[in-house]
Amino acid sequence: MSGDTTVGHAVAFCQAVESLAGVEIPDGANAWRAVLLELERVYNHISDAGAIIADCGFPVGQAHCMRLRERVLRINKRLTGSRLMRGAVVPGGVSVVAGTSDLVDEIDRVLSDFEESVQICLDNTLVADRLDATGWLDATVARDFGVVGYVARACGLSHDARRDLPSGAYQWFEFAPIVEDGGDVRARLQVRVREARQALFVIEQVLGRAAPENSSVEGVTLPAFTPAFGIVEGWRGRLVHMVMADDHDRLHRVKIVDPSFFNWPALARALEDNIVPDFPLCNKSFNQSYSGNDL
Repeated sequence: MSGDTTVGHAVAFCQAVESLAGVEIPDGANAWRAVLLELERVYNHISDAGAIIADCGFPVGQAHCMRLRERVLRINKRLTGSRLMRGAVVPGGVSVVAGTSDLVDEIDRVLSDFEESVQICLDNTLVADRLDATGWLDATVARDFGVVGYVARACGLSHDARRDLPSGAYQWFEFAPIVEDGGDVRARLQVRVREARQALFVIEQVLGRAAPENSSVEGVTLPAFTPAFGIVEGWRGRLVHMVMADDHDRLHRVKIVDPSFFNWPALARALEDNIVPDFPLCNKSFNQSYSGNDL
């Protein structure tokens, strides 16, 4: 699995195990999980935006995005003890080590800086000329391939598990996916920028209920050879984990479907009629997981 989706995979796996065990997660832990999922979305979207701009031949834009990504990673470290938030999500709840008194203001400042940096880049014709109409993916093709995440939403397809299959804290408020209809590299960039801002909205909705409350998973008997699922909208798109136990309360099968499994084939269609130097730009605008495709 991809280390840049530590929280997404951890939440999906824990949800599947908790469903199998019949364990209910406290509201405080559900709120924390949503906060961490959105922080993971923020730092990855900022990183991706910088990489897209760099592939346009405008590396100063990427330098600013990497500066801002580092600020979010340091926030992650303060909250969880890990820059990539490894170990922060555990069966039964969360393992969070610090408070969040100024988290909203910190992320708001990062996002304001990020949005300003991206706008400066988009106002430069060197960048705009590379983004517009590059890597265009037809919405019908996207639907036929079953693409998910920001690739789907940039084609006008309103697919988002946070609304379609809400779990945990995402059930507490009305969620509306960010959608663009351009289908090109610019649209995929714009979805990322707007979703980063939306992530702060989600954090604001749930942060007041975040608490390190965990449910006990000790001594729980797991039903044998019965599948259970965890479904999460990770920052790349929908993640699905299936788990099954044997008759000794041990894991018998674990199957993971990463969003990249659906999105990689569609990249080939988005590359049609593009010049060879635009391949890195198209590829980065999809930014799929290499390891995730082989799960």
